Amino acid sequence: MNKPTLIFDTNIFLLGIEFNVIDGVIYTTPKVIEEVKHKRYTNKNRNIVNRIQVAIESKKLLIQTPSSRFFQEIETSSKTTGDYKTLSMVDKELIALALEFKESIKNDFILYTNDYSMQNLCSELNIPFSPLIRDGIKSRIIWEIYCPFCKEAKKVEEFGKECERCGTRLRRRRKNEIKLI
Repeated sequence: MNKPTLIFDTNIFLLGIEFNVIDGVIYTTPKVIEEVKHKRYTNKNRNIVNRIQVAIESKKLLIQTPSSRFFQEIETSSKTTGDYKTLSMVDKELIALALEFKESIKNDFILYTNDYSMQNLCSELNIPFSPLIRDGIKSRIIWEIYCPFCKEAKKVEEFGKECERCGTRLRRRRKNEIKLI
């Protein structure tokens, strides 16, 4: 039987997990490793970085850059869900890797993340995901960007900007919700 393929987000590594107790091969992207090794976290994450290094050397953790062709699908789908501006480049890279695995590998895989926007987009793209330690999303949400003062809907790319009419910062609100099973 093939071992499961696991894809880990930064927040999963930051939990300080022990790689040797995990059944399966773990993948992540170079940008996730960069985030964990960021200077401002060096002292706090020293043990985590050491564990990651040992896992890489023992081939328990594999680093892979996804093909760029999957990023367009992420951009389109994240605009549909309204998560477009809430996803970092690291988030998009991980979801692109999951899309690549969805297309190419035969055995099961799952993306582990505690990030709700990533979970929401994974739900939209039919990518298997799971949180670790905390609860995950219960519904897929389609977000709408709007001005809280004028009450006007805006383009998803405008999230976080100021309303052209009144100057109020644009926010997100639930437009539609689909319960997950």
